Amino acid sequence: MTKIRLNRVISRDGFSSVREADALIQQGRVVVNGAEVTELGTLVDPATDRITVDGEPVGGPKKKRYYLFFKPKGVVSTMEDPRGRPSIADFASGLSTRVFPAGRLDYDADGLMLLTNDGLIANLVMHPRTKIPKTYQVKVAGALSERDLARFAGGIRIDGKKTLPARIAPLEVRPNNAWYLVTLAEGRNRQIKRMFAFFAMRVLKIRRIGIGPLSLEGMAPGEVRKVSPREKDLLFAALGVKEEP
Repeated sequence: MTKIRLNRVISRDGFSSVREADALIQQGRVVVNGAEVTELGTLVDPATDRITVDGEPVGGPKKKRYYLFFKPKGVVSTMEDPRGRPSIADFASGLSTRVFPAGRLDYDADGLMLLTNDGLIANLVMHPRTKIPKTYQVKVAGALSERDLARFAGGIRIDGKKTLPARIAPLEVRPNNAWYLVTLAEGRNRQIKRMFAFFAMRVLKIRRIGIGPLSLEGMAPGEVRKVSPREKDLLFAALGVKEEP
């Protein structure tokens, strides 16, 4: 069999996303044929090489699991934090399956995240090419004019590259602040804050309420629940994926 990158083998087996797999490798938590591997780009043959992550074997069939998590504000959107801040693991420790987040959410934001052990689905949710929409409630200091709303929706330049068209609608406009419903088809680093900063506006609060067909509705902060069969079907359809037999 042709050798493939170690990070992709780990991701495909449901331990993490490709990005998280790189971190596992760099942290010395991956062993191949009895030897610790820390070099990114290492090639392996999953059919013959013995691979473990934190002592757990990579390989063999695993049932794919999908959960929704209402991340509270002040929680890092990774499974651990070197600074000792609360992380997703503090809320997902009771799950019977090892999972990882499909994407990130700012430390000072709250809202919906997808947790899974399915590397393919996680990568599709995160990858810009799928353009799966993420919807947010955003509170800002001040308010956008009608002209600025149209400009925001049409795309603005961040780091020299124009953002994809977005949807934005006022929810509540007050004298000193306003709430907007914002839907993005991409997920650049701190994108919402940077888009409003383009108009010299400061973001006060961000809550993600939707990932494609998945919704935060009915969930409480810190809650983790299984994705329903109906939600799973809708998610797979949105990503253009057929479930494996």
